[in-house]
Amino acid sequence: MGIYAEPRFLPCGDLALSVELGDDINREVNARVLALEYLIRQQSLGGVTETVPSYRSLLVYYDPFTVRWDELTKSLRALCREARPEVLPPARTVEIPCCYGEDLGFELAAAARKLGLQPDEVARLHASTDYYVYFVGFTPGLPYMTGMPERLEIPRLDQPRTKTPPGSVSIGGIQCCIYSVESPGGFWVLGRTPLRLYDPSAADPILLRAGDHVRFRMISRVEYDAIAAAVAEGTYTPRTERA
Repeated sequence: MGIYAEPRFLPCGDLALSVELGDDINREVNARVLALEYLIRQQSLGGVTETVPSYRSLLVYYDPFTVRWDELTKSLRALCREARPEVLPPARTVEIPCCYGEDLGFELAAAARKLGLQPDEVARLHASTDYYVYFVGFTPGLPYMTGMPERLEIPRLDQPRTKTPPGSVSIGGIQCCIYSVESPGGFWVLGRTPLRLYDPSAADPILLRAGDHVRFRMISRVEYDAIAAAVAEGTYTPRTERA
């Protein structure tokens, strides 16, 4: 069905509602979700306390003592008519350095065998494209990204691991993600970035945002260690461009 002609409002307890804008996972629906979130913030919509985007919907937290359900849904319905990709500010492209294979990308060789490719070809293909961040979730700062080459589409692990190191650059199904903290996981780990996807001590603790574009840059282990040291000292700034 794609994009809904009219948004669907679903109650989520007594402090939130979900605004569903479509039933497909695609960039057009997601861009409308992000545009709706942007408009809510721009207009400081009364009673709204927080918003959380997903693939095709926006979770809107609100204060029921400030705004009633019918008032809020009326305002949101009006904003949905304006929520188009062109209202969004220019997107960021963030460069993510990644060291592929060996102990950092400890599943690269196994993924390559399953895909019928050589490990260096998997790494080259993975770093050759532009990725789009649908949303951030599962753990703080973990981005779910689309844009992976079809040749790298791979089923998730039959047996998810109980621990995945932070910074692990991974693929599963048709998506790519970067683990932000140590956590369980079922995506194949191809490499690791020395950047911190989640740093609670930083002024802006989350590196990537929904709507960002990501480009991976292949680096050696020597460069990985050098960047990791600079990150630890607080002297490294990822390369970022605006569209």
